[in-house]
Amino acid sequence: MKNYNDIISIETEISAYRLGCICVKIDFEKRMVSWKDSHQWNNNFMRSISDEQIRICRAQLPGTHILEWKSQYNGPVLKEHSSLCHPADWTVLLTFADAPPVHMTGTNLYPQDWQVFRNLVESVTKIPFRLR
Repeated sequence: MKNYNDIISIETEISAYRLGCICVKIDFEKRMVSWKDSHQWNNNFMRSISDEQIRICRAQLPGTHILEWKSQYNGPVLKEHSSLCHPADWTVLLTFADAPPVHMTGTNLYPQDWQVFRNLVESVTKIPFRLR
């Protein structure tokens, strides 16, 4: 059974037509975070994250319920998500120490705890994780 403490990296991307894409990778093993924004490439970065940041991020992971997410979400944008995100495609890839990776995708539909996940990404990157 997969455990939140066994996650060694989180890769996520959001993209939409004419709004570009944002790719983020949080690597717990390498203690690095990377950010790539197709619209503001001059703000792309890779930087180290402290042990304290890793501890905080790992403590927030169970609140996302990400290990319970379905592998695919498709459909119209739900009313409660319309103010959270633009209609977009998104992906999340979880890599584990001793288990196959888990890949989740969606188009215009987000898991119930998407905002909690976004908050986690934003707490590590210090940048809003949303398309402009």
